[in-house]
Amino acid sequence: MPYRFGLNENLREVLNAPYPFDVVDANRRKAQEKFGGDYIIDFGIGDPTDPTPEVVRDACRRAVDDSKAWGYPNVLGGGGFIEAVRRYMKRRFNVVINKGEAIPTYGAKYASFHIPAYYLNPNRGEAVLIPNPGYPPYSDGTRLAGGTPHYMNVLEENDFQPDFGGIPAETLKKTRVLFLNSPHSPTGKVYTKEKMREAVDLCLDNNIVLVSDECYADLYYEKPPTSILEIKEAEECSIVLNSLSKRSMMTGYAVGFIASKNPDLLKPYTVMQRKSVQGVANIIQEAAKAAFEDEKHPEEMRKVYRKRRDTLIPALEKTGCSIRKPEGTFFVWAKVPENTTPLEYSEKLLLGRGINCVPGNLISQTWNNKNPGERYVRFALVPKIERILEATKRLEQA
Repeated sequence: MPYRFGLNENLREVLNAPYPFDVVDANRRKAQEKFGGDYIIDFGIGDPTDPTPEVVRDACRRAVDDSKAWGYPNVLGGGGFIEAVRRYMKRRFNVVINKGEAIPTYGAKYASFHIPAYYLNPNRGEAVLIPNPGYPPYSDGTRLAGGTPHYMNVLEENDFQPDFGGIPAETLKKTRVLFLNSPHSPTGKVYTKEKMREAVDLCLDNNIVLVSDECYADLYYEKPPTSILEIKEAEECSIVLNSLSKRSMMTGYAVGFIASKNPDLLKPYTVMQRKSVQGVANIIQEAAKAAFEDEKHPEEMRKVYRKRRDTLIPALEKTGCSIRKPEGTFFVWAKVPENTTPLEYSEKLLLGRGINCVPGNLISQTWNNKNPGERYVRFALVPKIERILEATKRLEQA
C-alpha cells in the first residue's frame, strides 16, 4: 500500500531495505516446531546470556533509592559517570580525557546511527567508508543522512583488515566519515597500531572524520587492543565509541560513551543530544559508573569466552570448517566446507541438529562484485559451556 502522507526519501530507502535475518528467523521457527524451543542451541543472536555483574546491579538498586529528587538527567553526564570513563581510559589505554571530552550515550548503536547526519551534506553525493561486514547502523544512518555507503571489504587475503590503499581517489574526495571497528565484528581481528596509524593518516590527508567503534576493546584473548586515541595526531580527526553492552553484559541498559579530543567533533553530538533527547537515566549512569570502575568481571569473561571458543572451534573444524581463531570479540567467523553455501550449512545444523548460526553473506554487502561473507557463518559464543559441549556432541553427528 503506498504511503498516504509525505515521507523523507532517504527514510524510504532505509525502510525498503530487506531485513537480513528473515530467512534465519523462518528457519528458526521451523526448527522450534520440530525440536521445541529448549532444544535449540542458539549461537545466532549476539546478545550475552551471562548475568550482568553483581557490582553493577547493586549500584543500580542503590541509585533507585538515591535518585528520588534527581530530576532530569544531565546530558553531559552526572553522578561521577564521566569521571569513571576518564579513569577507565587512562587505566586501560593511557589516554587522558579532559572535562568536556566525553559524554554518555545510549550505547553505541544510537551514536553510530546519528553521527553521519552531523557531517554529511545531503544531495551532494557524499560518502561514508564502512567495513564490510560491519554494524548495520553505520549504513542505515548514512542513508538516512542522504549519504552513500562505500564499503571496505574485510577479506581473509587482507588478514581481515580493510585495504585503505585500495580505496579509489574519487571516493576519498567525497568521503566525510570513516568507520573503524577493532576488535572487528564478526571476524574477531584486532588491528595493530600500524593499521590504526594508517587509518589516521588516511583521514588527516583527506579531511575525514574517523569514528572508532571500540565496543569490544575489553573482549580479547591475548594482546589488549589499541584505542585510536593512543595514535599520535588521532585527536585531530577521531571520535571514539564505547559501550557496556558486551563488556559488562549490559545490553538491556543501553549505555556507553562518545569521546573526542577535538571539541569541534564532539560539539554536534552534544548539542543535538541535548535538543533531541534527555540524557541517559541517572540510575543507568550509576550502574555504568560501577561497571567501568570494575576490571574483575571483564577479566573473568575473557576466560569464559576463551573456554567457549576453544571448545567450539575443534568441533566445527571436524565438520569441514576452516577457522582462524578470533583475537577479540565473542564471535567465531567460520569458513564453511567446500561445495556448500553458508545458508546450506546453517540450515543443515539448525534443521538437522538444532544448532543455530548466521550465514555470513546475510550480514555482509556485495561490493565490487564480492560478498566477504559468501563462504562464512557466524557463531556468537553466548551459550553456556554446558550447552556448547552439547553442541559439540551434535556436531560430531552432523
